[in-house]
Amino acid sequence: MRVSTLSSPGLLSMGIKLRTEAAKAISAVEISAGRGHAGAAKSPHAFQLNAFFTECAAAVASFIETTVPVVAAKSIAASNPKRIVLTYGEGLDPKSVPAVGDFAITTQAKAVTKVTIDGPFVYLDVATPFVAGAVNVAYTQGAIKLKDVSGNLAASFTAAAVTNGIV
Repeated sequence: MRVSTLSSPGLLSMGIKLRTEAAKAISAVEISAGRGHAGAAKSPHAFQLNAFFTECAAAVASFIETTVPVVAAKSIAASNPKRIVLTYGEGLDPKSVPAVGDFAITTQAKAVTKVTIDGPFVYLDVATPFVAGAVNVAYTQGAIKLKDVSGNLAASFTAAAVTNGIV
């Protein structure tokens, strides 16, 4: 069976795992196809199998999502003055919630008390409400890193201005 005859699996949520397993399988075939039995030349079937898995690797690579999650917006809404909302350009892994200490809020210095992930949103809750004025937030990768559903890590960022909707 040729790769081109296989139907598309659609969006892969476990792209990194698939790539890893495919690489293991392809490496095993390449090793086997690279040598003949007892020093003999490679068989025609080994060449065909090697070519097939090379095509498979190229086809799988097109399904792998490697876009790094990037913060599109940082805001505080007047309706919820105890929360900073970080909006990323794609959905994030709800199981990889960073520690509260991985975020630093400056200008109106406050400690983050809770971090929640919902789709592309990271909610940073604080104990006391923000007031009108400048607010900055920074993120430093800790033990549990913020990542998207494909496993791509979100980069740390230095203190960046938050749009403060409190007037």
